[in-house]
Formats: sequence, structure tokens, C-alpha cells
Amino acid sequence: MFDVCVSVTLCVKPTFDMLAVNVTVTEMETAILPCSVKFLGTHQVVWTDQSSTLLTHKDRRILDDERLSIERPFTKDWNLHIRKVRHSDQGVYNCQVNTVPVIIKTINLIVEVPSKIIEHLSSEDLVVRENDKVTLVCNVTGVPVPEVTWYRHVETKKGKEKHSEFCQGTDQVGVNGEVLIIHNITRYCGDTYECVAFNGVPPAVSHHIKVAVEFAPEIYLPNRRIGQDVGKETILECTVAAFPQAVSMWTRNKEKISSLSQKYRLEIYDEGQNTITLSLRMFSIERHDYGTYTCVASNTLGEDTETMILYEYSAHIKTTSTTTRRPTTPRIVFQRPIVNPPSTSIGIFPPKPGRGHNSRPYDPYTPDLWRPKQSGQGYPTPRKNAGLPIARVPAS
Repeated sequence: MFDVCVSVTLCVKPTFDMLAVNVTVTEMETAILPCSVKFLGTHQVVWTDQSSTLLTHKDRRILDDERLSIERPFTKDWNLHIRKVRHSDQGVYNCQVNTVPVIIKTINLIVEVPSKIIEHLSSEDLVVRENDKVTLVCNVTGVPVPEVTWYRHVETKKGKEKHSEFCQGTDQVGVNGEVLIIHNITRYCGDTYECVAFNGVPPAVSHHIKVAVEFAPEIYLPNRRIGQDVGKETILECTVAAFPQAVSMWTRNKEKISSLSQKYRLEIYDEGQNTITLSLRMFSIERHDYGTYTCVASNTLGEDTETMILYEYSAHIKTTSTTTRRPTTPRIVFQRPIVNPPSTSIGIFPPKPGRGHNSRPYDPYTPDLWRPKQSGQGYPTPRKNAGLPIARVPAS
């Protein structure tokens, strides 16, 4: 009976639960390479790496790498643990049993690396001029290769908002990629740009690049004419957009108006997006204060000026109200009176119809046109083209 059991035992060979396994793990985590052997008997288990280097023998570590160990949660298990796994540990590992021939279980270790931005190879904050070509670089690494998406942070009244769209009227190349190229950049594109890299392995990483666009000053006047009465106060305002910020002032007769005067007070309001409002408050206006005022702004790229007129409001209203209007021509409407038919006894001799260029059909209801007799002349003849009969009065 004993011999039979021995012969049966010797006939059973070691086997693996499966011959090939893929193991995926994130860098710096612990990689567990499974190896379960049935019917091992007196055979031995060893681990080798992708370069056929012997790593372990039985449950002992051969290499001087404290990250490696053999863990046996069950008797048949000979699992290889690699703590704080690196991307360089990626490759094919073999769990071998020294049978004849040797049986091997292959484990393909895949080490995923989260996205990482290489700061010293990526773009830093930039200062460019309007209409320049701008190239932004976001150098990233990771396994698998990360996908890079660009965003633009826009300052609004509610705060900063994140947009995937870029400036209107500006062309951009490579919105998805490590390089973003902006052609003909405008002042409205001077914002913070963010590149976000993600390869499916948390966490996603990002890099911010602030782009400042320089441009010459531009002045906008809400009003070019403003009226006020003598003795009252008024405010002149101009809006200045510029970067770098312009030196802004109000002038009168080419002389700078100082805020140290008791008559004037200059106030500056920050409107955001490189824009300010320069306000000139004038106290107790006098007649000689009326005239032209100029808002001036200049920086290293240029200068701009706009003028405003301050006039006396009451005098303007009085002049407007006393201006005479051109009289309109009255419309004269002639109404044809109805009269009795004229009698021939008073000497009415109408022109005969159809004769001469002055003749027309006689209308007995048309009033006659009478002209007095002139001295030395006979009775007047009908006016040319009058087309109306003439009343002839007998001589006395």
C-alpha cells in the first residue's frame, strides 16, 4: 500500500493556476506579482526579472533590494512584492519551478506614471506687444502619454472664469497639445493661460502662464460737451486704456491741471483690464473757466489726447430760445364764388371759344377781372393767358 501512494505522488507534476498575467500598478505603489503553484512537492520556486536576473530563491531575496520580498498568504502562494515600484521596474517577470523541463509563469508588469509638468522646460510669465506671435509651452511626462488641454482665465465682474475658447479675432494653433501658438495677439488676450495634463492616472496636473500684452494708450470720452452754470460744480471724465499704465492728466491751454489747487480735484478709478477713469472735479465755476479741456495719456509705446468743451449752460439755453425762426409762407386758398350769370346789357364781350391762344370755353360763373381805364387809351384788353372775360364799363 505504501509503494502505491508513493508512485501516485511522484506522478503528479507541479502546475500553475494560469501561465500568463498582466499586472498594472501606479508608480510608488506596491506591485503584487502573483504565483500560485499546485503540487509543488520537493521542487523549488525562483523569480527572475526581464533581464533574467535571479531575484529570489524559495522565500529568500537574492538581490540587495529591500523593496523585494516573497509573501505567502497561503501555502501554495509564492507572490513577489515590489514596494514603491518605479517605472524602471516595468517589464516581464518569470515565476519558475525547477521541474524537467522547467515550467514558467509569465507576469507582465505595467507601471503607470501620473502626469507631471517639467517646470524648467515650460513657459514662464510673458510680456509681449500687441500683434506679436506668442508661443506657450507646457512640457509634460507620464505613462501613458498625457493629453494636454489649454484654458484661458478671464476676469469678469463675478471673478475669474475658465474658458476653453480664446480671444475673438485671434488665431491659435495646438489647443490640445504641449504647445499653444497665438498669432497676432491683441490686448484683449492678456490673461492667464492654464495647461492641464491628464493621462487617466490621477491626479491631473496644471501649469499657469500669465501673458501681459503691451499697447499704446487709447482715450474714450463719455461726453465731448458738457454744460454748467456759473458758481456750480461739474465733473469732466475720460477713460484711459493702456499697458503699461499710462501717465494720465487733464490740461488747459497746454498747462497741466494740478490737483493741489483748491479749485480742482483729480480722482482715479480702476475699471480693471488695464483701464482707468480719470475724473476732474471743478468747484465754483467762473466765466473764465469755460473753454476746451484736454485729457492726455502716454506710455513708452505712444500717446493719445482727446478734448472736451465746457460751456455756460444758461447762456446756451437763452440763445437757443431767442433764436427767430424763419416765417413760413402762408397758404392762400382761393374759393370760387357763385355769382349770377352776367348780363350782356353791361357790355360783356367774352372771347369766342376756339379762337386765338387765349381763348377757352366761357364759364358764366367765373368772376370777371376788371382793370380801370387808363388815360389816353381805350379800354384795356384781356391779359395774356388770363383766359377770363373782361367787364367793360360804358363811358360816361
